[in-house]
This record gives sequence, structure tokens and C-alpha cells, in this order.
Amino acid sequence: MRMHPWIPACLMLAACSLQPKPIDTGQGPLAVDFPEEFPIACQDVLRGAAELELVAINPDWPTEASREDPATMHGYTVRGRATLTDRAQRLELLSALAAGARENDGTVAACFDPRHALRAEYQGQTYELIVCFECLSFQIWNDQGHVANGDISETPREVFDRIYAAQGLSLAPR
Repeated sequence: MRMHPWIPACLMLAACSLQPKPIDTGQGPLAVDFPEEFPIACQDVLRGAAELELVAINPDWPTEASREDPATMHGYTVRGRATLTDRAQRLELLSALAAGARENDGTVAACFDPRHALRAEYQGQTYELIVCFECLSFQIWNDQGHVANGDISETPREVFDRIYAAQGLSLAPR
């Protein structure tokens, strides 16, 4: 039986594209492999923060007045907040976020109706992420303002929904 000449090349390409997942040691920064959509400083803060603040938000469209209101998350009404300190859950949530950003194939919609947000602080820096699983995109903010946008798949939504619910957070209906 002859092997097609392209099979070894495909196998080699597949083997080269498999990168080992970072192994979390249980100490220090979380071992999460973020894609390039996440600025390096944001990656450092998300990995290094001892806790994440989970924020359930309403997908109401921000106004200039609501953006100025400190009770909102960048203009989105806050439904509830919870502090996530459990290392395994933080690792699961951030790993799902990173994997979802890598999985997105460029598909996005124009809605931006987010229901999930994260806030992390580490070494004097704060980063906030606002995630919309309906349009498959997210925003990254820091103390100076809006930093970046990224695309995400719908895959992490189950992890986010489960962890938010376990923390007693109620998400806005879809």
C-alpha cells in the first residue's frame, strides 16, 4: 500500500501546530496562554491577580450619562458583583476565555449586548473585560480607558455562566 505524498507533510504540520498547554503549578501567576489580542500588561494582571471580580451586567446600550456613573461598568448597568478567589475556578475561567479568543474564526456581529464582565487588579494596575457571547467579541479597559477589542467563540459561555451562577450572580435574559 502506497502512502500519498501529502500525508507525511500534513502529519508534520499537525504535530508542529500542537503547542503544549502551560501547566499550572498551583503557586504564583496562573498558567494561562493568552493570544495576542490581549495586551501583555493585561495578560500579566489577569494571571497575577489573587482574585477576579465577576460582574454581571445588563446589555443596555451605554449613554454619555451612564458612562459617567461610577455605579455602572463603562456605562452598563451592574446586576451583581462577586469576588472569585478560588485558584482552580480562576484558572478555568481565564483558560476558557483565552481558548475562546483563539477559537474565533473572525465571525462577529454588530450587537455588543454583553452580560459578563471581569475586573482584575495586580501590582497597581487594573484591567476590566466586557464580554458579549452574542456578537462574539470583547472589550479590554484599563485605568486610562478603552485599550483593545477582541473576538471570542461561544465555547467559553458555558464556563462563564456556570461560574457566575455558582457565585450567586444572575445574568440578564437573552
